[in-house]
Amino acid sequence: MNMDTLVAHNPDEIISIVDEDDNEIGTYLRKNHADGRLHRETSVLIVNAENEILVQERADSGMLDYSASGHFPYTENYLGGAIREVEEELGLTIPESAFIKVAKHRVNSVGPCVNNRFITLWEVRGEYKIEDMKIDPKEVKSVQYMSIEKMRNLIENEPKLLSAGFADLVLIYFNWLADKCNK
Repeated sequence: MNMDTLVAHNPDEIISIVDEDDNEIGTYLRKNHADGRLHRETSVLIVNAENEILVQERADSGMLDYSASGHFPYTENYLGGAIREVEEELGLTIPESAFIKVAKHRVNSVGPCVNNRFITLWEVRGEYKIEDMKIDPKEVKSVQYMSIEKMRNLIENEPKLLSAGFADLVLIYFNWLADKCNK
């Protein structure tokens, strides 16, 4: 696999490098994050009225992934990065007030590269039609809404179809939903 395909569209973007408590300790070129430095990413799950999650198939890997996700520059925070990623990848402008923080989770993925990061996961509820989205073909091959049951089945039976860290955070999301429903 070509390492260039593992880095999104702006490899010269400057991202924050953080300590174990997510405090910024420096900055680094995004293209070098594969050396294992702990950094920040943000991810969004868009959920419709039927509780189906918008899932994207990544253009670079063909893996299933969050509705939108990615790195963000050191000048942005997790929420600003989430709003921008949704706009860049899906062409949707969603107000800040629609983003509900679900969790911040530490993920360390080891594969062709080391991706050592904190990911903050956001939920956005609303009726966003796929035909109204302006998908960025450099990042996203396709999108589909997927039922919670189908997501659980993929996590249990076909985890290799899911991008690194995605299954872990979706399970955290399911637990968050269950807790929310039990209150």
